[in-house]
Amino acid sequence: MSKSQYVNPANAVTAARYLTLPPFLYCIDAGWRDVAVLTVLICGLLDKLDGLAAKVFDCKTAFGSLFDAITDAACYGFFLVVLVAYGWVPWIPVAVVLGMGGLNTFFRGIYAKRAGEAVNYRSFAMERVVAFAAYLAGFASAHYLVDYFFYSCAAIITVVVIHDAKRMLIDPIEPAGTSADSSEPVAA
Repeated sequence: MSKSQYVNPANAVTAARYLTLPPFLYCIDAGWRDVAVLTVLICGLLDKLDGLAAKVFDCKTAFGSLFDAITDAACYGFFLVVLVAYGWVPWIPVAVVLGMGGLNTFFRGIYAKRAGEAVNYRSFAMERVVAFAAYLAGFASAHYLVDYFFYSCAAIITVVVIHDAKRMLIDPIEPAGTSADSSEPVAA
């Protein structure tokens, strides 16, 4: 693989999301809810901008897609674990969300092995659930309907993982260049 597969503007924006983690922890520790919400919003904005950068600079790569998915899990998982550690959210739904995320990652590994290459299994439903995990961190930081949103997300992610598990483990492998949710080509 060429260096441009790893070092490009889109991946730089993705990597910048990790810079929101220390300020988030500091804000939670200091009790600065508003600033903690802001760090979550910045992380979410950067998540959107990395895709835009990939399109604008024509630097979409399979590595970038996987790097973005890993960064989603790392950042939003970090936010949730910190919130549990400080007692701002109930631990049971966070354990379910993180457990289902881990199970989904395991299923993606099986899917990649079945496909014979490292591919980022495309699930539009799971992408929405990941976005909702970002909202969870923001809602919890703002102390807004925490129990409702966290338990709802735990139920929703369970349904999505069960649905995606069938598609990843049983259904035939999609031909290269198509997504699992539509017949439109997926940029790699």
